[in-house]
Amino acid sequence: MQVYPDGGVYILKIKLEVEKKIEVGALGRKTFAPGYYFYTGTAQSNLKARVKRHYSSDKKFHWHIDYLLAEADLENDFVFELPGEGECFLARVLIENGGRTPAAGFGASDCSCDSHLIYFSLTTGSTILENLVKNNNLEAEFNDFKK
Repeated sequence: MQVYPDGGVYILKIKLEVEKKIEVGALGRKTFAPGYYFYTGTAQSNLKARVKRHYSSDKKFHWHIDYLLAEADLENDFVFELPGEGECFLARVLIENGGRTPAAGFGASDCSCDSHLIYFSLTTGSTILENLVKNNNLEAEFNDFKK
């Protein structure tokens, strides 16, 4: 698979070791349990720059995910070859595979999805994304955009 030269769909794999209460912009104060959080996103252009931005700690908060990433560990990212509303599709597949939405509206202010942030426990979340890609015949590529 070739990484998108311009736009694309991605998932961020985020780990939170302890429960935290986090102020998430207009969504207000939310409680996040320890576990893995998978954030599905789309970059209409310049995918690499968008994902690299998520790894940066020196940024102005713009999206809901910025607030969570300030308090949690971004472990890695995956880029997908998916048409159209790929971030919505990936969020649905994660929910269908046992994930739950910890904060209604998170990352989904421009669609009808409940959330683009999906939660799994520390025990089930460590391998869920790899299994999801394999079991659903999805084309995905791990990227090291944090460099």
